[in-house]
Formats: sequence, structure tokens, C-alpha cells
Amino acid sequence: MATRPVPEEPAAAIPPVTADREASEALLDQVQQRVEKLRDERFAGGDPVVSPRPVRRVAEALREGAIAALAAERLGALLQLDGALLTPAEDLARDELAAAYRALATWDLRSAAMSLARAASFARFADNQQRIALGWALYRLVEELLRLVPGQAREKALPSVRLVEELLPTLDQLPGAERAFYAREAERLGQAWKQATTDDRAWCVWALFRARVALLRNEGAETTLAWLLRLAQRAGITSGHADDGLLTLLQRAQAVFALLLDPPEEQAAELHKLAAEAWPRDLYRAITAALTEAWGEDATAATHRFALALYVPESSPAEESPDA
Repeated sequence: MATRPVPEEPAAAIPPVTADREASEALLDQVQQRVEKLRDERFAGGDPVVSPRPVRRVAEALREGAIAALAAERLGALLQLDGALLTPAEDLARDELAAAYRALATWDLRSAAMSLARAASFARFADNQQRIALGWALYRLVEELLRLVPGQAREKALPSVRLVEELLPTLDQLPGAERAFYAREAERLGQAWKQATTDDRAWCVWALFRARVALLRNEGAETTLAWLLRLAQRAGITSGHADDGLLTLLQRAQAVFALLLDPPEEQAAELHKLAAEAWPRDLYRAITAALTEAWGEDATAATHRFALALYVPESSPAEESPDA
């Protein structure tokens, strides 16, 4: 005999979890008071250690422990707890370090600088502090890659390569494999830049990389167009041999700068019309396609030779000692 299915009862509604605003604000106010006092001690030259104040009741002890822990985390200070000195913000330092290195790998100098500064305010462990020092050296390396034009800069080699090479042996808390990796990276990037000082194709790759960064980092339409025009001239794609569409895009870009020379009124109207349609992204794509066809390799992929690679430790049951 068939049985009638019993309908399932609807699940009980789960009440929303909401924070107690009044209690939260009271706690945060106490944390801020503690932070301000500790900042005053730091300003006076001290390095205060945060510890929970003695209280009489258990409930007060829990609250005081929370206040001390939060204050220590906000300041990147040491926390005295159960007879041990703790560094409660060290995970924040590691997170900021990872963000800084990722930013360097994508040529985002502004984000890298901010993350390194935040990491420095939190880090207490020696290995994290040494990675911050290395991060600033790598920051300078990436900055020079972007700023110094191969073949036109006074320097014949990137000064920061030597800086990284001299710093790495002093970082005794970092694994040997990590130090060796960044030594090779500094040398590789320095050689890529140096090759571009004498080799036309290598210079064009560098210029495309520079235009790509200007486009990615919103450095301004004029900046991107200027790098693309220099690249087109060096690569020899400004002549009638180039595609008609590319030539039109180049003419529009040239009009942007021709207007800066205060042309005669009869020419200005036409230049304004051309300049209004000068889009850096369109010109970048067209030049990239032309170079890809001419070189027989992906031109955008070629620019990766100027990107900093990041060290990834090998997974191993036994961790490498710092001096290995």
C-alpha cells in the first residue's frame, strides 16, 4: 500500500547576527585611548610593550585582554601575555609583504611602497624585516627599469642591480634558495635592460613594456601615446609600408602633440579633429599586432622579460635552514 509522503517542515529562520554598536564603540574607544598613550611613549623614544592591566574580576580580565591585544596589533607592538612576548600583528606584516611583492611583479610602484611601509610598521620577526629591506631594494630595481631609458640614460647599467647583489648576503634569516633566486632575477633584469641599450629589437620590447605600464597604471593618455610614437619610429612602422589603419592611429597620436606647438589656425581645426580620436589603447593594440607579425612572436609576451618573477619555495617536508 502506497503511503502519502509527509511534507518537510520549513527550516527555522536563522536570526541575523548583528553587532552591538554601543558596546563595540565603547570597546574601540578604550582601545584608542590605550593606543594614543602608547604612541606618546614611542614619540618619547620608547618601544612600549603592551600588557593587560591588572583587574579584579574575570569579566574585566577578558575585556582588558582584548583591549591590550587590539592595541598591540594596531601599533605593531609586542604583547606581554602569560609570561611570553607575542607579536600579534606579524600575520598582517606577512600579508602586506605578499601584497608588496605582487605589486612589484606588476610594476605597481605606488601600491608596493604603501604595502612595504605598512609591513614595516607591523614586522617584528627578523625574516620579515629582512624581506622588507629586500623589498625596498627590488622596488628601486623596478623603478629604474621604468624610469631609465636604455641607451639614453647616463648609466650604462642599472645601479640597483649592484644594490640588490650587495644586500642579499646580509639577509642571513632568509633561505639560501630565496636569496639566490633574487640574485638571479636582479642580474636577469639588469641584462635585459643593458641589451636594450644597443639592440633595436630589445629596445622596442622595452618601449612596448613601458607603454604597457603607462596604460595599465593610468599614467595619462599623452604619456602612453608618447611612448608608442617613439616605439613606432624606432621599429620603422611609421612609413607607408604600415597598415592604413595603423597609420591613421599614428596620425591621430601625432596630432595630440602637434597641437602643443600652436599651429596655424587653418591647421588647428583638422588637428583637433584627429586628436579627439586618439585613443592610447587602440594604438597600443595596433602596434602590438604589427610587432607580433614582424617578429614572429607575441610582442606582449616579450615584455614579460622586464617583469620581476617572485620566489616560490618548493614544498618539502623538511624546511630549509636560513644559512643553507
